[in-house]
Amino acid sequence: MKKIFEKVIIVSSLLGLVFFYGCSEDEVIEEVASSIDISLSATTSDGNSLVSGGNVTAADSFSIVISITAEAGFNTLNISGDVASSTINRNDLDIASGTTDAKVTLTVSTSSSLGDGSIDFEAVDEKGNTATASFSFVVVSPAAKIQTAVMLYAPLGDSSSQTFYSIANNQTYSLGDVISTSDPVSASIDFGYYYGSTDNAALASPAEYTIYDLSAWGSQNVTTLAVTTITSAEYLEMVTVSDIETAIAGVDVTDANGTVTNLSANEILMFKTVDNVQGLIHVSAITGTDGSDGMIELEMKLAASE
Repeated sequence: MKKIFEKVIIVSSLLGLVFFYGCSEDEVIEEVASSIDISLSATTSDGNSLVSGGNVTAADSFSIVISITAEAGFNTLNISGDVASSTINRNDLDIASGTTDAKVTLTVSTSSSLGDGSIDFEAVDEKGNTATASFSFVVVSPAAKIQTAVMLYAPLGDSSSQTFYSIANNQTYSLGDVISTSDPVSASIDFGYYYGSTDNAALASPAEYTIYDLSAWGSQNVTTLAVTTITSAEYLEMVTVSDIETAIAGVDVTDANGTVTNLSANEILMFKTVDNVQGLIHVSAITGTDGSDGMIELEMKLAASE
C-alpha cells in the first residue's frame, strides 16, 4: 500500500509541474516559420551579366534566373509587373512535394518603347510562407549602325571608277561592275557621285543620275536625298537609333528629290531608300573635280542597329 501511495504522489507532482509550466505568463511557446529565400540573377541576350536597374536594348531580350530555397518545400512562384502576370507551380516544373530548391528562368522580350520597367516575384512554400524580390531595368535605344570611309569617285569615260554605292551591301560599284554581271546588282544601288560644271560635287539616285546612261540597269532606285541644317558637331553627338530617328523627323523634305548638289565638306545630308532605310550622311571630304582625282568621302549613320 505504501508503494502505491508513493507512485500516486510522484504522478501528481509531475502533473502539477506540467500544469504550472503551461500556465506561466513569463514564457510563450511560438512556432518558428519555415525559412524561404528568393534570389535573382540576369544576363543580356549576348551573355553579359545584367544588374537590377541596368540598361537593356529596345526590341531585344534578357533572361532572369529565379532561385528559390524553401525549407517547407517549394509550391508556387507568382510573377507580375511590366510583364504578363503568370503563376508557376511545382507541377509545372515537374518536381515533387517537399522539394526545397527550385529554379526558374524567365526570358523577357523588350519592346521598342524606351523607359523604366520592373518585374516582381513572389515565392510561396507549402505552408504558405512567402518571400519576394524585384528586378528593375531601363530600356534604351540601340547604337546606330555606322558605315565609314565610303569613297566614291567621279565618273570616268571607261566606266571603271567606283562611282555608285549600296547602303545595304556597304559596297561601292563602277558602272562596269553593274552591267558586266547577270546578278541584279542595280537593285541594291542607292546613289552615285558626280562633279558637274554647275552642280559641282553632287550625289544622285540612279533614277536621276544623268552622267551615265543607266537605261540598261534592271532597276533605277528612287532614293530620297535632302540637305539638312544639322551641324557636324550635332552629328557627332548622335550615337543611338533614337538620336538618328529624332534628327530625321526634324528635316524638311518638302522639296527633296533624288539629287543634292554643290556639296561641301562637313555638310550633313538625309537619305531614305526604296526599302525604307533612313539615315544621315556626313560629307567627310571632297577632293578634285571631274577628273580621275575627283572623289568624295562619306560616313553614314543609319536609323538601324548592327
